Amino acid sequence: MNREFHDNIDLPIGQIIRTARQQLHMSQYTLAGRLATISGKRTMGRDRVARWERGRQVPRREWRQWLSVVLEVPSERLDAGAIAARQQNRLGRAVSTARGGRPEASRRQQGTPALLPVFRSRIQAGILAATLLNPHRAFSLTELADHAGGSLASVSKEAKLLEDAGFLVTRSEGAIRLMRAATDKPTLGPLTELIRVTYGVPQIIGEEFSRVAHVARIALMGTWAERFAGVIGPEPEAIHVRVTPPANAQPDQDALSAATARARRRLHRPVHVTVAAAPDDPHPRIDGTRVDIPHQRNGRPVVRITPLEEPTAPIGTPWRPGADVVTRLVASGQLELFNGPTADSRPYLDAANHHLASARDVASQAAGSAFVLLSHAAHMIGCSLLAAQGLRPAAGSNGDVVSTCVVAQFGAQFGHVELLRQRQLTLNHPVGRDNRIIADDVAAAIPALEALLKTARDLSLELDLFG
Repeated sequence: MNREFHDNIDLPIGQIIRTARQQLHMSQYTLAGRLATISGKRTMGRDRVARWERGRQVPRREWRQWLSVVLEVPSERLDAGAIAARQQNRLGRAVSTARGGRPEASRRQQGTPALLPVFRSRIQAGILAATLLNPHRAFSLTELADHAGGSLASVSKEAKLLEDAGFLVTRSEGAIRLMRAATDKPTLGPLTELIRVTYGVPQIIGEEFSRVAHVARIALMGTWAERFAGVIGPEPEAIHVRVTPPANAQPDQDALSAATARARRRLHRPVHVTVAAAPDDPHPRIDGTRVDIPHQRNGRPVVRITPLEEPTAPIGTPWRPGADVVTRLVASGQLELFNGPTADSRPYLDAANHHLASARDVASQAAGSAFVLLSHAAHMIGCSLLAAQGLRPAAGSNGDVVSTCVVAQFGAQFGHVELLRQRQLTLNHPVGRDNRIIADDVAAAIPALEALLKTARDLSLELDLFG
């Protein structure tokens, strides 16, 4: 039992928790993880521990009991600390009010994240990371709380502020409130890039390395992990990753190199990878008791964050024809790399097939409408080949970026994508002869796109993530 706190009974509980944690050489993340395990409540996160230690929140009786076990501090000492903290908070509010102070502003400053201190809080940064890096999906409050590591109340408050500022748009499905990133603000591009290279690191590392076979655990380490944990210091120059294989298996070095190269491209900084030895006992123990802690989510390893330095690993290079064009477009911000379940050509191919079928149905009655459907089908075909490689047009990119890529990579036959796009642009201006579409135009385009769709289906089966 930790006996450090018997002499001074006036310590607030936040100071007791911090001192006991440091004496046991635990990070806030470690303490939160052990509390989550021993209590069975997976919503417990590092943010709550930080609020306790800063005095912004007093742990309830239930949590004080678990803290007593994990920190080896008598429960009555924690109860006395809770009383001292409440008295201190009441006195602080009274003094602040008497002086015309703004306690809310002070609390916001305390919550400023060390990784990128321009944000109000880590929760706000986490919400932006989830929504801006996944622009094609909407999130419920519960999903955002999981991504941001905060309570539903905190996430709801921050999301409302972001919605009022125009960064998020909201819709409701029954009683569920769904939020997604806005698409019409010119500041979203630069903001997304800031988020990607700071709070987007866990998502990008998880997407890239979870696809590598025989990777059981992924850990982010080093300077970046220290900043994420709230330790003040210089900006991290590199991202350090440690992957752990399961017993009796090793990840493929070529696959690791390819994942490293893609992560480096997406994060615009060096990514150093080491392969750790497989653990002898995959089940950690607390106080001699075996504890099962899940390391997989949806069949893929979860990224964990541990502030430790790791050496480097080799970086792969792109190999596919047209890679120089794709590399240039990625570097210029016209294309972006992505991964995960949405790096799949099939939804785009299915959409293209649906547009083709609809165009056939209306061709005889409305040639112009049929041609619009065909131009969309061509665009979907091009996007399908990019998605199979984990590529997509960036927000605000040029309209010809899709056709430029697929022609460079797969040949002039995909020039139909750009030809139909250009003709579609003329239809947006009802002046002159070029805006007229006749049945012969549609009849000529349909078989060409049918052949292009079949070629794209065959090609997508052979494509891997771009280097």
